[in-house]
Amino acid sequence: MYALIGKLVTKAGQRDRLVSILSEAAREMEATSDCESYRVHVSLDEADTVFVYEVWRNEEAHAASLSLAEVRAYIDQAKPILERMERIAALELRT
Repeated sequence: MYALIGKLVTKAGQRDRLVSILSEAAREMEATSDCESYRVHVSLDEADTVFVYEVWRNEEAHAASLSLAEVRAYIDQAKPILERMERIAALELRT
């Protein structure tokens, strides 16, 4: 298993819009056989910050998902409201 934790910071007041976009993406991703989990969290400490926790069958499955038309459409929706994105961690399941 391959997991990612990402931090996305929105422009002021756009957090809920990003959560909506990512929640739609989560439903689609979790319907695929390669995605085990796609969770969207809001920060309790930073008003315009969202964290995403994703678990995939492997790193290749995650990479392949980024080229899907549906995923590209979600990315295009999110880009205008983002200030920055940061990969917090990439993880490999060991147990």
